[in-house]
Amino acid sequence: MRPVLNDIDRMPPPPRQSPYGWPLPDRREEFKKLTSVPVGDTFRVENFKGSMISLPIVRVPINLPKYRIANGRTASAQQEWVTTHSQPVDYFDNGDPELEVIQIAQHDILKSMIKEEGLLEKFKDSVQRQVEPLLLDENGFTLNGNRRLCCWRELYLSDQAKYSHFGHVDVVVLPHCDDQELDRLEARLQIDRDIRSDYTWDAEANMILQKQRLHGFSTQEIARLYGKKKSEIDQLLGMRELAADYLRARSKENTWSLVRDDKYAFSTLHKTLGSISSPSDRELVKHASFGLIDDPADVGERLYAVIPKVKEHLDKIKRDLVQAFPLIVAEPDKDAQDLFGGPNSNTNSPGSDLALVAEINKDENSIQKARDTVLETIRAEDDQKEEQKQADYLLKALKKVNALVQNVAAHGLRPESAVQGVEMQIKGIRDNLDAIEAWLASKRG
Repeated sequence: MRPVLNDIDRMPPPPRQSPYGWPLPDRREEFKKLTSVPVGDTFRVENFKGSMISLPIVRVPINLPKYRIANGRTASAQQEWVTTHSQPVDYFDNGDPELEVIQIAQHDILKSMIKEEGLLEKFKDSVQRQVEPLLLDENGFTLNGNRRLCCWRELYLSDQAKYSHFGHVDVVVLPHCDDQELDRLEARLQIDRDIRSDYTWDAEANMILQKQRLHGFSTQEIARLYGKKKSEIDQLLGMRELAADYLRARSKENTWSLVRDDKYAFSTLHKTLGSISSPSDRELVKHASFGLIDDPADVGERLYAVIPKVKEHLDKIKRDLVQAFPLIVAEPDKDAQDLFGGPNSNTNSPGSDLALVAEINKDENSIQKARDTVLETIRAEDDQKEEQKQADYLLKALKKVNALVQNVAAHGLRPESAVQGVEMQIKGIRDNLDAIEAWLASKRG
């Protein structure tokens, strides 16, 4: 239950304050004042520092809280924002979260998210009200509810009369704890899948790296934190590394929105590369697959079905790529060979595999040419396999029929077996065998 609204609740936030959070001394002073009055409704926070606690729900102006910058859900979007706005890579990680420019940047990131997720449309209906309080740390940074806070601010600022119910919001202020405990609490809150949307795969991977970078969490600790297996975390980070390589290769570093829909492609590629022992072969399969990821609609099949075929037909793909990209290498690059485990004995290429990788990534035309070559090779190999399958059909089918007839002769000739209709079936089998024998005679002809 939320406290009953009164006239003070309906008053707009003080105009002297920024829409993106009060100054720290003012926030602390307000919390001190609010917690000094008798407790009304409370909100239960489970497993906080190992125990369950009940904290008072208080109402604060919509512009009092600040966004938590170390917000796992926005980790990918922050990296993309930094790149598109030409800011230092540690702009969010090491920047002062009290700064309004950083809060505005986080607001812009959240604003794009609430539009994509339909949150803004939901709360545009003025019937929709706050149900659960925002969870703030002792300094007024929003641990849980950043997207809702952004949404309500957008609506309130757009029409303060229509959305006056968002002029003040319910919050719960946590007791003192360190950043690692806040991360643990955030993780536990996000595990509740029923009431919170899942992270995108790239955001989850970048969030994990963020937690490891800021707080030194091991992969095993992250797995325990989010209720996953260590192998799942390892795979997710491996997929993220491949996606980062792909974006760099396409000069789109940190533009994670470009790979958001390619989760299964990178998952399959990670699994495929794990089964290849040769480092140079892995590089070739990886970059050949990158070409397929560029335009999945043109592939003709699901990427997760096609990517393993790059490995399956790798020798033929190499030969076709070498023909498409003739290389003249006077001397092998010994440094590169040492780095990638020595010369590759499996290739018939006149140049090295690494030189071939460099050649197919030289420019957009080369990337497209390599992609077309790889697709043509895979399709030709698939056609050949289908033709072979059709060619082998007669013998394989007759083997199955022979095995069935042998089984019948060995186990079906029993006193209790029904005989009605058996002669008709035998005649049908003989007639078909006569047709097959006649066809064989004509083939020998």
